[in-house]
Amino acid sequence: MKDYLHELMKHYHELEKRERVAVVSLSIFLAGVVLYLGVWAPVNNYALEAQIDHDRYLKLLTYLKSTESQARSVSEKQSTGKATGQSLLSSVSKSARSVGIKPSRLQPEGSDAVSVWFDAVAFTRLMLWLERLESGQGIVVQQITIDRRDLPGEVSARLVLRP
Repeated sequence: MKDYLHELMKHYHELEKRERVAVVSLSIFLAGVVLYLGVWAPVNNYALEAQIDHDRYLKLLTYLKSTESQARSVSEKQSTGKATGQSLLSSVSKSARSVGIKPSRLQPEGSDAVSVWFDAVAFTRLMLWLERLESGQGIVVQQITIDRRDLPGEVSARLVLRP
């Protein structure tokens, strides 16, 4: 390496004064480009992305704080009005009738869950019913199995529901 540097300096000193000025100027320019592209640009991009992330998370935090009271009231409603045993069975049965579907079989699963079977039900009505159960009564799907039937849009399903 030392020999290579010595040889390079020898060639540099053999150049005319104008050529040496050009080589030095070009070297300074290239060092500036390398510094900009290798250090400044990545650091600047990282700072901009961090600012965008910060703004996005701040907006999310503001939204969450603005809906906190609503979420707490829904949570309190669900915890005080949780259905168990027979009341869960009747809630599930009534809500199914309200959307026009009839379960083939309802069976309690312990004290806090219900198994529901449908032999043939419209998929859209099943999804509507599940959405109403969750949003209106706080009853959620713990487990679901859906199989396609021969008729388009019709399925058979087995669900385990829990408050």
